[in-house]
Amino acid sequence: MMEKKAKDAKRRKTKVPPSQILRTNQRADNPKREDREHYDSQSYARSIQRAIVAANKKLPEDQQILHWTPYQLRHAGITELIAEHDGDRDIARAVAGQKSINITQGYNHADLRIAIEQAKKRGNLPESPHEGQPEK
Repeated sequence: MMEKKAKDAKRRKTKVPPSQILRTNQRADNPKREDREHYDSQSYARSIQRAIVAANKKLPEDQQILHWTPYQLRHAGITELIAEHDGDRDIARAVAGQKSINITQGYNHADLRIAIEQAKKRGNLPESPHEGQPEK
């Protein structure tokens, strides 16, 4: 952020008003919030959202980027991991860094996908949702 502020200051075309200099100096003496050395989970998610909004302003309606969050990626990854290991949530718990298996139990929609895959393997479920249904 400091680099960005320095670049913005160099690109400035008008003179900085004295009142703005005074406010900047007062803020430097007693800042409400200091710049951080790294992103936290909220600032990371916020920067992604801002990038999506900025990109969507430049894209046509049919190419808009859908809203998403880093949490959705984490959730999808854990769910996929559970499915890959036939429902073994302990592996997913360890990879996700969760202390309690109770938290990992929240990814129960993986159970449905596993059940469907197992039923297909055993021949108990048709390959397509309309297979085996009477014609109208």
